[in-house]
Order: sequence, then structure tokens, then C-alpha cells
Amino acid sequence: MTAPLASTAEVESLFTNGVIDIQSALPCALHSLGFSAVEIEGAMTRRLKADKGAANTELMTAQTQQLVGDADVALKSAQTRKTDAEVAAVEAGVEKTQAEVGKVNADAKKAEHDAKAPFPSAAPKPAGGASGSSSGAKKK
Repeated sequence: MTAPLASTAEVESLFTNGVIDIQSALPCALHSLGFSAVEIEGAMTRRLKADKGAANTELMTAQTQQLVGDADVALKSAQTRKTDAEVAAVEAGVEKTQAEVGKVNADAKKAEHDAKAPFPSAAPKPAGGASGSSSGAKKK
């Protein structure tokens, strides 16, 4: 006893899983969609011509995988160069920051030294300031 296929989904599933080939699947699917026998025969003829004229799919797959692999290698190489450039920029920034920190530390040490030991001011003493009034008090 045989049962007809009810939908194109069943035909697709059988074809995808390799249970039936294209010469069985195509007519079944087209028939379930309401195509006439002439339309189905024309579709089969076109499909067979396309299969004969098609290139070797395994070769095309291998070539595609090779191209993808080459592109992946090129991408990773570019990413590595970019990362190297970023590392160099960060290292230059670190060196600049270390130099600035060294200058700040030197300035802080100088300020600390200056604050501990007062040095005579190079500014001139004011004339007639507090010392002038004390001498005037002695004259009286």
C-alpha cells in the first residue's frame, strides 16, 4: 500500500535528508503545487540541463573555503598590525606620563626643600617701614 505525499514540506524533508533524489523530488513538489504534466516535464528538462552545465560543486566548495581561509588570515594579520600599533601608542603614552611624573616629583622635592629651610629673600627691604618708626621712637 502506498500513500501520496501531502505537502512540499514532506518532499523537501525527504530530498534534504537524501532519501529521494532531485528527479523524484521535483515532480512530486511541482505536482503538489498544482503544476501540469507538461510544466513538470519542462521543469525537469531545465533542471537536467542546468545540472549538466553546472561546474563541479566540490571544486567550487574547496575554492570557496580556500578563499575564506585566505581572507581570515589577511584579517588576522591586519588585526595584529593594528594591535601592534596600539601597543606602541600606549607605550609612548606611558613613557610621556613617566617623564611628567618625574618632573612633578622633582618640583615637589624642590618645594619641600624650599619650605624646610627659609632662604633670604632677594627682594629689597622696604624703606621707612616698621624699622623707620622704631628709630623715630628712639629720638624722642
